[in-house]
Amino acid sequence: MLYIDYNWDLHPDRIVLDEELNIDKLGWLAGDLFKVTNVNGKAMLVKLGNTEEFLLKGIVDENKL
Repeated sequence: MLYIDYNWDLHPDRIVLDEELNIDKLGWLAGDLFKVTNVNGKAMLVKLGNTEEFLLKGIVDENKL
């Protein structure tokens, strides 16, 4: 889907989506994790599955000990 006339504010620590972009239908929830990846020259944020998220959180928490 092509989105035209949406404003996105890009910052090193966050991306602020246009207020007119309705993300409710995507099912995103507070605490969801995304990873940055590049496929064939296209940068994208990919939502982590529950298993991958669980494993990554475990690795991060273990490293804090």
